[in-house]
Amino acid sequence: MPVPWLVVGKLVLNNLDTIIGVVRPAFTRKKVETLPTQTDLLNQQIAELQAAASGNAEQIAKLAAQLKEVVAALEQAGTDAAAQRARIRKLALVAIAASVLAVALAGVSLFLR
Repeated sequence: MPVPWLVVGKLVLNNLDTIIGVVRPAFTRKKVETLPTQTDLLNQQIAELQAAASGNAEQIAKLAAQLKEVVAALEQAGTDAAAQRARIRKLALVAIAASVLAVALAGVSLFLR
């Protein structure tokens, strides 16, 4: 079943820059020197955290949708594999029946000689 792993790999590679962007923190880090600067800095950091939280929520929604696609692809691959196994089982039974019939005919032909 290498096909589902290729799908997963393709999804990860297509979104690698997004994943790295989410993992790498990009918040303001400065030392506070005066009280008015501290308030401005805190407001800026709060705004950045809110933006990061919104971005994370969007990324999680996108990743959840992609995960849903992967699970659907895996489910389809499982269904296809089960159908293929059933066809192979039927072919094996037909082959066994044909070989038993061939052995029986060979035995009959030897007996009739």
